[in-house]
Amino acid sequence: MILKQLFRPRRHTKQFHIFIDESISFQTYNTADKFYTGFLVIPTFRVRELYDRYFQKIYHSCRKKEKKSINVSNTMNRLALDIVKPFLTSAYIYQRPTYHKQDTSLDKAIVQQVLILQSYIYPVKRIIEDLRHQNPTVDLKLHIYLDKTNLNSHLESEYFGCKLLSQIIKSLGEENHVLFTYKTCDSKKELGIQMADMLVGAYRKQEKHGVNDENSSIIPFKVTSMIDTLDFQDQDTFLKLYGLVSLTMKSPTKKDLTAFKKVLKNELDSDSHQHQKTNNFNAIRTKLTTAKTKTDEEEFNRKFVKILISLNKFLLKIYGKEVPSAYINNLS
Repeated sequence: MILKQLFRPRRHTKQFHIFIDESISFQTYNTADKFYTGFLVIPTFRVRELYDRYFQKIYHSCRKKEKKSINVSNTMNRLALDIVKPFLTSAYIYQRPTYHKQDTSLDKAIVQQVLILQSYIYPVKRIIEDLRHQNPTVDLKLHIYLDKTNLNSHLESEYFGCKLLSQIIKSLGEENHVLFTYKTCDSKKELGIQMADMLVGAYRKQEKHGVNDENSSIIPFKVTSMIDTLDFQDQDTFLKLYGLVSLTMKSPTKKDLTAFKKVLKNELDSDSHQHQKTNNFNAIRTKLTTAKTKTDEEEFNRKFVKILISLNKFLLKIYGKEVPSAYINNLS
């Protein structure tokens, strides 16, 4: 066995940069409608050449201000993405409605953290799967860059982002063959983030104006779309992340972190295993599915509280008596 390992052919490593930026479309009266996250995947060895070409054609001089999709014409937006096209491995857009914007019953800081995980981090699972399909026999190293915002630059956000990425990689059976670095950057100093801004902004423009004609499209390459409706009855992931983040964001103990890691591995990514694991939230899904519409507030809230109590019982099995007594009150 040891000799087999010694003489096993060494796997090559391919490295990719993943640049992530976001955009929001608005309806009338400044009401948020959709939240988009854009992902550009570029081979690492080509990043420097891409930066040089992008800077020469878009900026020409260091004195020029950062150009963002929202502030440039469609022609300039297209030019920026034309420059990216020859260097691109793949591009993705994650799309969801805004969620719980006016809901005072949920802890806003925790909801924001959960939505960051769902919008910025969880889509990387699809990217890893696609890269593995394209490169079946090599090790992968991913350098992940997020646009620094007030929401995703906190230490808790980076901690949960790294933890979730680690568990996604393990759930895919890739813990020995996929490595990653993860950081948030000021878009003014990182051209890759600016390119991702041009992608997600162009996608938002096209959605707004209903562009389906290839000739009038601002984006000159294929984009894989990932749409999350955030329908509550389908949000096992949201409920699990909300409950677990609400506990571990407060004062995480070693037991909390171990349990968090275990649940992420066994539950969040259970869809990636050939043999499905038991889903402890089937009961919650059933209750949500049979609940009346949200317009009947009293009935919906009554059933929703029952769901939260079920969630709390599940967390008690993990954490014992350490679950805060105010947990249900905070949610309901």
